[in-house]
Amino acid sequence: MSLFNRSLAKCGKDIVIKERNVKIINGQATEVFSASIKARALVKTVTGVSVFDSTNTERAVTHVLKTPYQAGFTAEKWVNFKDKNIKILTVENCCENDDVLILNCTERGDDSKVVNNA
Repeated sequence: MSLFNRSLAKCGKDIVIKERNVKIINGQATEVFSASIKARALVKTVTGVSVFDSTNTERAVTHVLKTPYQAGFTAEKWVNFKDKNIKILTVENCCENDDVLILNCTERGDDSKVVNNA
């Protein structure tokens, strides 16, 4: 058993991986989360870390999650942790070993865009 698997068994937290869709309900755009996948992850809260998204907008990272590798995992998915929907900013396949995924996430979702601060 690897060190990561031992740490995950001892300190891992339950998370749910979801896909987000925007649907129009009664004329209002509403977020709908679906396709739940239950998993475990090592969760670390961080401050002072940021990444740039595909539009070159700086995004603050609030959580770093380490989870077992899952094929097809992308930044388009969301994480539900302790009843909070957390946006995945980047997905890193650690050392390209298909063993551990490192997820940089933000609790603020799409509300932290610089455009929304104007």
